[in-house]
Amino acid sequence: MRRRKQSGPVDVTPDGMFVLNLADDERQSFNHFLDELESLLNEETDDGRLRRLFPTAYHNDALHDAEYQRLMRSELLQSRRTAIDISRRVLDSHDALSEGDLMQFMQTINSLRLVLGTMLDVSENDEAQEIIDEDDPNAPQIHLYAYLGWHLECVVDALQNSLD
Repeated sequence: MRRRKQSGPVDVTPDGMFVLNLADDERQSFNHFLDELESLLNEETDDGRLRRLFPTAYHNDALHDAEYQRLMRSELLQSRRTAIDISRRVLDSHDALSEGDLMQFMQTINSLRLVLGTMLDVSENDEAQEIIDEDDPNAPQIHLYAYLGWHLECVVDALQNSLD
């Protein structure tokens, strides 16, 4: 038996569409983060904060990895830019969303979280923090990281619920 989670920022409509339940200030904050992400992507440097957005494909072969990066980076970059554009449209509208639009929004949230996780040096081995030390100078970023993770979980849950 599947336990039904409490309603979050994404609801499924009876016709299989999705509604994003965000207050205007949350939408503005997300748009601000999208601006920052887009600015970072437009710099087209080897900024270490983007490392997880353009992962190494060949860990033991620098030559093959360089070729992969040369061939795929522009495609990955365009995909992320497209997701940002769609996410802006999603945030600026209060209309129901298609699955595709929600998936693009999810990709953008994940990109934001990957960049932030890189900045915070979060690893796969780190356990989720239940309690955040408010004296930690990174506490605001840690809260944002958790908030983005919660949004990702809610989007995945909504997508799963739409299949039920």
